[in-house]
Amino acid sequence: MKHDTSLLHLSHVHRGGGKFERPDNTLETFRWCWENGSALECDCRRTRDGVGIMLHDATLRRTARGIPESLKDTDVSSSLTFDEIKDIDVGSYLSPDFSNHRIPSIEAVFNEMRRDPKWLCFVDEKGAGTEYIARKAREAGVFDQVYYSGCVYQNAINWTNENPGGRTMLWIGTWPVPAPEHNEADQKRFRAHFESKMEEIRAGGFKSISVVSLHSYYNPKADDPFVPGTEYLKGIIEEFHSHGIPVCSIPFAGGDEEEVYFKLFELGCDGFSSDYPSVMFSVIHKLRDGKTC
Repeated sequence: MKHDTSLLHLSHVHRGGGKFERPDNTLETFRWCWENGSALECDCRRTRDGVGIMLHDATLRRTARGIPESLKDTDVSSSLTFDEIKDIDVGSYLSPDFSNHRIPSIEAVFNEMRRDPKWLCFVDEKGAGTEYIARKAREAGVFDQVYYSGCVYQNAINWTNENPGGRTMLWIGTWPVPAPEHNEADQKRFRAHFESKMEEIRAGGFKSISVVSLHSYYNPKADDPFVPGTEYLKGIIEEFHSHGIPVCSIPFAGGDEEEVYFKLFELGCDGFSSDYPSVMFSVIHKLRDGKTC
């Protein structure tokens, strides 16, 4: 059976760089994703002087290098201007090869997207403000390429109410502590979380969702390799499809192996999200070439 690959461009890299391959939330990393045929998820907040920037954390401790210790735990949004942070190295935390990476402004990212209408950006708003993000996307002429993203369904509704024709990506999932054992207790716990979200979405008639991304965990040695359950995932995917909504899934466990993405595709996923970009890129290229696991 040949599956539809026309929506694989909705696949996106978590924070742009994933866990280990590229610095997250930098323009160089974003170009790398787009040039490999993938969209990306990024995080947007503002500096003290109101400049929109792509930065996941509230402080610079995790990603910045070469700054005073006293600056590492300073809240960027309340205390630092863009001029104070724009030249800071935010790539060397992974490798000296990335020492040229800097924190990009929202204008720089959106202007870069003008190069190709297929370059998509899933923006997780972390205080930048919906009106601000929408205005900057329109000013750059990339409003149709920007998806307002997050886990709160009401925020997606608000985005489309405020921005008719605007696009959204809603993610659904929870994090296990510790990693899931793939036993019945874990399956029930995860399904309960999913169902609480699905009840709200059903009550809202599935409106205002352009694409959804489901958290999953994969262990091929388990009786049921997927949490929150193989058949459960398949049913959720089919339900969203019945409302014309494409589905991606991010395998937070097992995502470093190609097998899981092929399995998700077989379950009906239209695309993926990943902390392991090169693995996902390889699968996307193989699926487009008609290859399977």
